[in-house]
Amino acid sequence: MAITLNDIKKMSTKAKVLVVCLLVFIIGYLDWFYFLSSAIEKRSSLNNKYTEIASKIKEKEKVAKQIDQYKADVAKLTENYKVALLKLPNQKEIPALFHSVALAGKDAGVEFLLFEPKPAVPKTLEKQPTGVQKTAGLLKPSDQRQGEASNANPVGAGDKKGAAPAAEPFYEEIPVGVSVIGTYQNILYFFNKVAQLPRIINVSDISIGDRKEVKGKGHVVATTCTIKTYMFIDKKEKVSEKTK
Repeated sequence: MAITLNDIKKMSTKAKVLVVCLLVFIIGYLDWFYFLSSAIEKRSSLNNKYTEIASKIKEKEKVAKQIDQYKADVAKLTENYKVALLKLPNQKEIPALFHSVALAGKDAGVEFLLFEPKPAVPKTLEKQPTGVQKTAGLLKPSDQRQGEASNANPVGAGDKKGAAPAAEPFYEEIPVGVSVIGTYQNILYFFNKVAQLPRIINVSDISIGDRKEVKGKGHVVATTCTIKTYMFIDKKEKVSEKTK
């Protein structure tokens, strides 16, 4: 049975209010079901996307900071590498360098008892977190300062996928066993002159014997040490030698 307008007019005030409230509720429900619910879902979806994008942005910012640090490390390593190459003698300069060491001893007033070149030892640059300390360790303090002063322009490097191949020899350590005799002052002067040579030379395994008095020379000490220089391994030269 259909409800007409006259039937509604005959209703009591409470019934009319109830009908109006029911109509408002039905209209509101339909509006929410067809319009508001989809808008709320869309808003929730957008909020989730915003949170996801914000999280990705933070991750990218962290990666960007790490890349900047990596570029700075690579730049420092590159500059130290360039400085080291300038200080490393090539194969043709090794005999002349040893001759310079002998002249330094002669000028310092020490007498060589032994000057024995030993076989070269291939060395690799081991991987380190900063990637800088190994090459810097070969430099003299003045050379390290020179490398640090040249880091204004960072150099980037691409990432390589896959496992890293076995490290190849990067440079050779060329040791020479040395034994000299002279006064303390002469020996210190000799080491000082060796340190002032233009190429990279390190003195290690120093052993100073007891002081003895030698007729005509005064009080002298016998000193043994190992003098090391380093030579960069040129891959092009190695390939050309193999093809000969």
